[in-house]
Amino acid sequence: MKKLHLLFVFLLLACSGFAQEESVMIINPGRETFIHFPSSVLGNKYTLTVFLPEEAVPLSRRYPVVYLLGAGPQQAQQAKQFLEQYRALVVGVNFQEEDYQNQAKIVEFISRELMPYIDTNYLIFTDPSQRTIAARGKSAALTALELFAKPNLFGRLALAFPADAMEQFKLPPSGAPRVYVTGTQAELAHAQQKLEEAGLAYGTDFALSYAKLSAGLFEGVDYDYLSAPDKKAALKRLKGRLNTRVLPLESKTPVRLTVVARLQNGRDYAYVPVSLRVSPPYFDWNPARGELTLRAGAEAGKAKISGGVDKMDFSVKIKLKKQ
Repeated sequence: MKKLHLLFVFLLLACSGFAQEESVMIINPGRETFIHFPSSVLGNKYTLTVFLPEEAVPLSRRYPVVYLLGAGPQQAQQAKQFLEQYRALVVGVNFQEEDYQNQAKIVEFISRELMPYIDTNYLIFTDPSQRTIAARGKSAALTALELFAKPNLFGRLALAFPADAMEQFKLPPSGAPRVYVTGTQAELAHAQQKLEEAGLAYGTDFALSYAKLSAGLFEGVDYDYLSAPDKKAALKRLKGRLNTRVLPLESKTPVRLTVVARLQNGRDYAYVPVSLRVSPPYFDWNPARGELTLRAGAEAGKAKISGGVDKMDFSVKIKLKKQ
């Protein structure tokens, strides 16, 4: 019945002038692809791909849903691996970089047309806490952030390589958000700063992870973290690591500091302190580079670097010696 209803809708839209070309549905095991998906907002130039957690519909039970901007049939293998690990339904529209210039239209399409269609035709949870919006790159991230800030749409957000898009981060009006960001040192530093400024706590509300630029579209969505209960996602401890044990006093080579955050579920993530308390004050901390730079005139001795969040402390000792 769902397929007959879908065919009727496509024919109706075509007759109404919304679709300029015939809409085509292609069914493969584990996914459904709709070519020239009809939209009164965007027309019919885009392809909708619904990656299924089961071989076919109707689904046997309800699932959470992930809307992944830019995903399409070409990511079928990545989607298969993702769904083997995480039990969710994934919705992708093959947006390209230039498409995000029409951000307002994409937001309207997803919120007013696509989400109601998915809610109606697939057995999924419709509570915002069971919906994730995910994107890769700055332009897609800005669109995802706009959707995330709207009421009653999404409770989960996953961004990969967002550049400085987190400058536009806003909390949704209600609900307990969960945010996951992957990217470079500078991107994670910026994300942690903005998320903490918004009042979010590491672990319970957000987590970070370093990523390689070669990472696939689906690799920026850690659904185990996004769906974890608050008790399991809470921060357990922080551990700092240096790339050297001894630093000559006159050395101009920065020391790299990385901090690992372990959550209550035993998994490790990246933590980037926005600031550090250094005693004695021998070093300047640059979170965007993850580096400590020795200050001129530092005396021989030991420096203890300490800091933390939510009363979780971490410390690193650096031994200094005269040359």
